[in-house]
Amino acid sequence: MQLRAAVLILLLSSSFINAQEWSVESLSYSMENDTDVDVDGGYTHGARLSVLFLREDFQDSWLKVPYLSFAIANQMYNPYDQDNPELIKDDRPYAGWSYVEVGLHQTSLQDLDSLTLQLGIVGPASKMEELQNAFHGKIDAGNAMGWDNQLSNEVTLQVNYMHKWRYELENIYGLESVIVPYAGANLGNVSIKASGGALYRIGYKIQKDFGMNSMKEGSYSSIPASAKGLQKEKSSWSAYFNLMMGGNLVARDMFLDGNTFTESHSIDKNYVNGYIAAGLTLRYENFSLDYVHNYYTKEYDERGRYKDYRGYGSLILNYNFE
Repeated sequence: MQLRAAVLILLLSSSFINAQEWSVESLSYSMENDTDVDVDGGYTHGARLSVLFLREDFQDSWLKVPYLSFAIANQMYNPYDQDNPELIKDDRPYAGWSYVEVGLHQTSLQDLDSLTLQLGIVGPASKMEELQNAFHGKIDAGNAMGWDNQLSNEVTLQVNYMHKWRYELENIYGLESVIVPYAGANLGNVSIKASGGALYRIGYKIQKDFGMNSMKEGSYSSIPASAKGLQKEKSSWSAYFNLMMGGNLVARDMFLDGNTFTESHSIDKNYVNGYIAAGLTLRYENFSLDYVHNYYTKEYDERGRYKDYRGYGSLILNYNFE
């Protein structure tokens, strides 16, 4: 993985030095929230607006293809008792994170390498307190009362790498099926962890891409399996089910461990956690819609002390340009 990451960095550098032209491949918006299960706590919100570029001299290639992505995003974490204005020592701290992201991706029909760099801010400067309470005002929900106890301002730098494999399986009663195993690592002052898992898809006219991941896993979604991966489909529409399972080995998580260099509220985390996700993808011509519900095992022992954990939903809207 280290060699692949180094090659990706060199490829990105040479692309800018040689002033290669890039064309827009897709535009996407991701929203993650636990509103769909009527619970407000833990990882409670995430949003990302992103654009994917293809290097123009690879437009007609089935070979290794470079893509470049840019995104702006935010994430929000709450304890489960949001009516208490005092510091809740046996639950996770309030935290907001806003960041920009640049990624380099190299694909073939069966392999994807993704290297992303995230630069941002955690703390009051992220403006997540204002965002949450404004949204709660729109839906006539009470304000979260404990934001005075959130993590302090801290500049964040995060590097994430993920490799995915894509295998087309035999049809099942006329339905296509694909499996996408993946493995990756996150390194930075926000998160230090290794992860792995697999996505299984079954349905009609499955797109030739590498599927989605939660924003929590630090991966870009819907990367084509080649320059032609999402073009010239035989059908103008497709529909298929998605099932994902995976796990994380976590050395650091700022949203449980607290700020890096200043004393802040923290809570003992579980170093190993697993997750499962299930959902549906619908596509019509250039538009696609993914909805997935994500469920994580306990990330710290006290989770669920105040409310039952029910996971959160991920919604991804994507438009592919011709």
